[in-house]
Amino acid sequence: MSIEIKQELFIKASPETIYSYLTEQDKAAQWFGDITEIDGRPGGIFKVGANEVVVLGEFIETVPYEKVVFTWGGVEGLEPGASTVEITLKEKDNGTLLTLRHYNIPNQQAADGFGYGWLNYAFPLLSLVSEGRTTDLRCFREDTVLPRD
Repeated sequence: MSIEIKQELFIKASPETIYSYLTEQDKAAQWFGDITEIDGRPGGIFKVGANEVVVLGEFIETVPYEKVVFTWGGVEGLEPGASTVEITLKEKDNGTLLTLRHYNIPNQQAADGFGYGWLNYAFPLLSLVSEGRTTDLRCFREDTVLPRD
């Protein structure tokens, strides 16, 4: 069984700006996690997390200002790099339509957790920093761990 999550978000920032927050170490660290190691080129490391919750993968594809694809795992019972995240960026109405496709998720519990995290943590923080604001919050932070049912 393989589950896929699809979500869309409009951000009032250019695709170039958003792309940089997805692929550049210093910018990704402003919103993604207390632990953030990003090398946004094919074969580069993708590592974000806090405490014992660390997502591990690698970048598969990067098309400047259009698309970022990386593997995702190490949490929710997934081996590092077991699922894949594809983010596309399309210029729209003086901003960007971001489309997330997170696939090869092996079970519903993991899909529910990832879907909740993208929607309630990642997207709001990515929007905030891409639109030029700052925050002390992170998707993965020692005191901000995703709630479990």
